[in-house]
Amino acid sequence: MQVTEIYKETIPFALMKLVLGVFIACTLLFLGLFAYQVLVGPVGDNPALDWVYLLMCLLFAGFTALIRNFNKLAIEITTQSINVGFGIFKRVIPWDNINSCYLDDASAIGSYGGWGIRMAKVKGKWRLVYNVIGCPTVVLELEKGRFREFVFSTKNPDGVMETARQQILK
Repeated sequence: MQVTEIYKETIPFALMKLVLGVFIACTLLFLGLFAYQVLVGPVGDNPALDWVYLLMCLLFAGFTALIRNFNKLAIEITTQSINVGFGIFKRVIPWDNINSCYLDDASAIGSYGGWGIRMAKVKGKWRLVYNVIGCPTVVLELEKGRFREFVFSTKNPDGVMETARQQILK
């Protein structure tokens, strides 16, 4: 059976650009301090700081990569599944594992503690949440799996729910 894309959406998280800029600047600062320490000489009285600068550079570079990964939420609905993900962290849910869908009434900050990938227990059921602040969320009730509900943000909840309901009925 051929997989056909039905719906696609990308939700950028604008604040992450600012945070990403700060982390890139810190990474470059520590890289510059390390290079200066090694090529020119100690910045102060402690020549052992060159390894600290290198460690800090690597630490900030790792956090920069992680932050860049959570820069936007991608949603793709196909004839086979619904795919939601932040960069390399993706969740693919086949339609035969989805019982129903509905609009979530929980707030991102109050119920889930912010944006990103979250786990929460709501009304006795474990939820896996992929959300961004400022967008409504849709809940998919799952038949099987560790999480009985999968929640994700979308700018078009009515369109996503209508598309999902059509695919569930097939």
